[in-house]
Amino acid sequence: MSSAKSVSQKRIKLDWTNISLLGGYHIALFVTLPIYLVFFTPSWLLIGLTLLLVSCCLLSITTGYHRLYSHKTYNTKPIVELILLFFGTLATEGSVLKWSHDHRLHHKHVDTDKDPYGTPKGFWHSHVIWMFKAPAPWNEQLVRDLSRNRFVQFQHRYYGWLMLAANGVAVGAVALLVNDLIGTLVISLLVRLFIVHHCTWFINSLAHMWGSKPYSTEQSAVNNFILAFLTAGEGYHNYHHTFASDYRNGTRWYQFDPAKYLIWFMNKIGLASDLKKVDRLTIKRNLISADRKLMLSHLESIRHLDGDQITAMIERIFEPLSTKLVGLKTTTERYKNLKKVGSEEVALLKLKMRGLHKSISQDMQEWKDLMHFVLNLRPRLALQA
Repeated sequence: MSSAKSVSQKRIKLDWTNISLLGGYHIALFVTLPIYLVFFTPSWLLIGLTLLLVSCCLLSITTGYHRLYSHKTYNTKPIVELILLFFGTLATEGSVLKWSHDHRLHHKHVDTDKDPYGTPKGFWHSHVIWMFKAPAPWNEQLVRDLSRNRFVQFQHRYYGWLMLAANGVAVGAVALLVNDLIGTLVISLLVRLFIVHHCTWFINSLAHMWGSKPYSTEQSAVNNFILAFLTAGEGYHNYHHTFASDYRNGTRWYQFDPAKYLIWFMNKIGLASDLKKVDRLTIKRNLISADRKLMLSHLESIRHLDGDQITAMIERIFEPLSTKLVGLKTTTERYKNLKKVGSEEVALLKLKMRGLHKSISQDMQEWKDLMHFVLNLRPRLALQA
């Protein structure tokens, strides 16, 4: 009797609304797309408009749902909010309030049982299965700030109707332009939803499994430039989980992050403000900390006979370098503040900064050489040592 009760308590509660919606459109797509392609050929205009809608949806999820609402990495004007909310609603990923609630829960409890889409339960769980389960208890404290936003509250209250209306408007507009209602329903609705959803879901699954960890090795999030192209710039996920308050995901000029450039451009024309950005010295300090952990982990795994001596070399360079980076950051901030008021100390600070830059540059070269040496050590070399 007690065993039956225990089984019933462990029984997973399902979210039949999500199962019906997500499962239903996938089945409809897999049935209708082959039939449509056998009898018809989609026009280039239809394909182009669909890709445009896909881009707008992904950018709105990334720029709006994620960086504006979930992490508050910048502020923007009401007109921008309305545009982001329209295309975010068109993406059919739930309301901003629900999406942000789950995402903040994810960051708070990443890689634990309380993480709603944590990767320890496997790829398919973090990719889609988690949405088939009844949601975790609502934590109002997590989204209290968003609850005060009238646009967010309105969208949350009437989300179902707004989602239907947004998709109806998009489908109707495309159908009028291409004069192909069936093609629009198959390509511009079903295929669009499929692409947008799976690209977004890749952030929860593959972006925690496949890639590198240059900034932090303590959690599962990884950097993957391929995913950046599929997710409108969200592929640099290891950076994001290390510095979640930064409006950027890709900090380098060559890293594909269109959301970063869109936010930057809106700031330049007065549509966005208060952009939060982590300074490069803090980023560099995190990078060498991750390098240190990587080298120590490698030494431990190969059990090198000179492991203690090499570890001492790592610490000998790491500690002063880390201290110098902190010192340069403090000195730079003081320099900027005193420069505004014309203090006589500015010249001395400038000399100190120049000296720190030169010293850090030399230490960084020594650090890179050491890292190359350590990571190329192999167990067979350890036996010969």
